[in-house]
Amino acid sequence: MRISQSASVLAFAIASATVATQTQAEEYNGDVAAISEWNYDTLYDEGGMTAESLMDTEVFGIEDEEIGSVENVLLNDQNEIVAIIAQVGGFWDIGDTHVLVPWEEVNVHEEGVSIPIHEDNADEYGVFDEDYITKGDLSYISQVDDDATTGSRIWKLTDLLDDYASVGEGNGYGYIDNVLFSTEGKIQAVVIEADSTYGGEAYAYPFHGYDAGWDPSYSTYVLPYDEADLDNVSPFDYDEYDGIWD
Repeated sequence: MRISQSASVLAFAIASATVATQTQAEEYNGDVAAISEWNYDTLYDEGGMTAESLMDTEVFGIEDEEIGSVENVLLNDQNEIVAIIAQVGGFWDIGDTHVLVPWEEVNVHEEGVSIPIHEDNADEYGVFDEDYITKGDLSYISQVDDDATTGSRIWKLTDLLDDYASVGEGNGYGYIDNVLFSTEGKIQAVVIEADSTYGGEAYAYPFHGYDAGWDPSYSTYVLPYDEADLDNVSPFDYDEYDGIWD
């Protein structure tokens, strides 16, 4: 885990946080999960995957041989993983290459993830899959690999990780340190490393994405709560979370 960001560093995010707060307030048309009803019991009991572990986890091929690692993760507007980007094949004649594998073809297990890719079919899993990534879709510019852009309402996990987090009227709160997923690939929560002003520890919150006016192009994630709402939230205990690779 990275150390907590200082208040002086967080100040750089306040302007963009204010814009994001206003935009989300204007666009929001969903239900915010009441923080008074939020607790970690379900997260601890269910367990799953942390983004920190998923990114760079080992990737295995059809014969259970290690062929690469996860480089990025693509999600949809329902906060579900739809595909992974992996770098594979350093020992193949084709050399290192990036592949895009739909989530339904990914097998998650205790050693990492397995994908149905080998030297002869790797080119069938190119990153420019029109269902996920295009070279010309300018409705949402977001680098995935080289000049690739994600398709409409598809976003990358790295669009969220390490973003600043704000609360209230754009007050700097911390940064997105981690994301929790069920083993099926659904976001369970975002974990924010709070600034020392707010306790300086990790806190997990429900993720409010597109339905709350959030956009992956924002550099700041706005918590849809007031500062007073956060007073009773306890630090998140990773030791209690049954992560598959932790």
